[in-house]
Amino acid sequence: MLVILAFVAPGLAACATPQAMTVISAAANPSPKFRNAIAVRSVSGGQVINILTVPGVANEPFKAALENSLAVNGYLAQSGTPKFYLDAEIQNLDQPLIGLDLSVTADVTYKISGVGAAAAYPIKTQATATFADSPIAVDRMRIANERAMHQNIEQFLQALR
Repeated sequence: MLVILAFVAPGLAACATPQAMTVISAAANPSPKFRNAIAVRSVSGGQVINILTVPGVANEPFKAALENSLAVNGYLAQSGTPKFYLDAEIQNLDQPLIGLDLSVTADVTYKISGVGAAAAYPIKTQATATFADSPIAVDRMRIANERAMHQNIEQFLQALR
């Protein structure tokens, strides 16, 4: 029983966490146009996490990380009706099947709609987790996923300036 838990437990922790994907300080001065004006409406394209498959990034943790990042950087609408709505779609999460160094490429399209025409921000980032990060492959994959999504959100926030 303990042997089974030793193999299954890392798989259960394979979900990317909002804390690791949250960007604390990407923009020193948020754009006045978007300051306290954006609400995250939807996140789609995430992968359902299953311990029998390659761990991915589910919609809810990514949405939480996106909202947290917008809040700490001064972009999240505080109350009332927001001026802008953000829809994020994970287009692709390219992951290796095996390896000591696992590099993940995250391809996300962010769409802001509101006053005027909608704007799309396609962002593609890559991050790597090495054996030094964790000797457990599923853990390395989670770390690589989190790093790729963190960098993706960071580049999106920079594009808003």
